[in-house]
Amino acid sequence: MARWMTLVLICAACPAVSAQSAIEVGGLYQGENLLVVNETNPDGVGFCCYEVRVNGQVTADQVNSHAFEIDLRSHGIALGKGVAIRLLHRAGCAPRILNLEVITPSPGFELVEFKANPTGEVFWVTSEERGRMPYVLQQFKWGKWVDVVRIDGLGGPGQRHYKTQFKPVRGENVLRLTHLGPDGALEIKGEARFTSDAPPVTFDYDHKSQTITFSEETQYEVVDAFGTVVLQGHGADVILRYLARGEYFVNCGARSDTIKKR
Repeated sequence: MARWMTLVLICAACPAVSAQSAIEVGGLYQGENLLVVNETNPDGVGFCCYEVRVNGQVTADQVNSHAFEIDLRSHGIALGKGVAIRLLHRAGCAPRILNLEVITPSPGFELVEFKANPTGEVFWVTSEERGRMPYVLQQFKWGKWVDVVRIDGLGGPGQRHYKTQFKPVRGENVLRLTHLGPDGALEIKGEARFTSDAPPVTFDYDHKSQTITFSEETQYEVVDAFGTVVLQGHGADVILRYLARGEYFVNCGARSDTIKKR
């Protein structure tokens, strides 16, 4: 699973002969502004930070003071979207961001209700979501938890209602809900289970074309002998032409089977 933008904190300390340095931070916009403490320039004239850029654009923030606010609200950034901030400052000093946590939220929520049924419909209700971050619905199959659906969270206080659909596998289906933070951290809550009589997913492997054909469109993984997932996706077939010869595990539906690529 691809990760969301994570926090990056870089102090590009330039050589003594340089007149400037830069601090760069990045994260997710959550509707709040950043507060900056701005030291006096070491030579006693002016202040340390002299320019702020948000997503590459110079801001109109009043940086010529001991403390100022980076007004993220004025840049029209959608909640939950990435934000990159660059503070240019003079050598020999550095500004300090006091509340960096407002763009690097950690996952967290209270689960009020979580239901799933054999048709593949899943419902849940949350409250007090800490940050506008995605929910990832996971299903236990192939001996592990597998991501099956991702939905953007709404964030904020009060209750939030969600509904989604996934494709059940034959037999027992076990689901859980996770909240995904910018650094890949997960808040895991809830579990729902039901039994489905969905048709089993089967496959055929054609050695000549080096193609696996599934009995229907399905989520799949191809895993090598070392346990590394080398191919994954959702579809009716998958081509193994570019894989090395050897034995592979094919995960699809509720089953896991092996093939040998010659």
